[in-house]
Amino acid sequence: MSTTGRWACGILGKAHGLHGQLYLNLAPAGLQRLSLGTQFYVAGKDVPASEGAERIIPCAVTRMGGTDQRPLVRLDLAQSREEAIALQGMELLASGTELDALPHYRVGDLLGLPVETAAGRHLGEVSDVLESPAHEILQMRAPDGSSLLLPLVDEVVTVEDGILRVVDGFLED
Repeated sequence: MSTTGRWACGILGKAHGLHGQLYLNLAPAGLQRLSLGTQFYVAGKDVPASEGAERIIPCAVTRMGGTDQRPLVRLDLAQSREEAIALQGMELLASGTELDALPHYRVGDLLGLPVETAAGRHLGEVSDVLESPAHEILQMRAPDGSSLLLPLVDEVVTVEDGILRVVDGFLED
């Protein structure tokens, strides 16, 4: 069994040109994952799967271009515009030891975690993890039922001993 994870780079968008290039609609940290990845995969509901198998196809990224805001990729799965169009809407995943070494949290590990200030005051619990262009956002449910959004960045939150701690000064009392 493999111990490497698969990390989302983004969703394959519009085809560009005649030679199988596609724009990549980036996931949070997608550009970093694209550059650090050593193995790549395409995943989506249109990928054929045998019973019980994942809908994932290994592939190679044969070209990266475009800009940081609007990257272009060419995969070995598409040599023509028509083949690229067939990949639109599928997710590009990356794996590799450098990606596995990056700090990360799994959504299932965050849901339900108690949230406290660095001083130990209980604020609520994590109720959802939302995706945004820059980074994930934690939705916290306070004891009074209200919601609060927290950016999932090391400068604001840490996970220690099964508790999500918010740095001092980020939330007003």
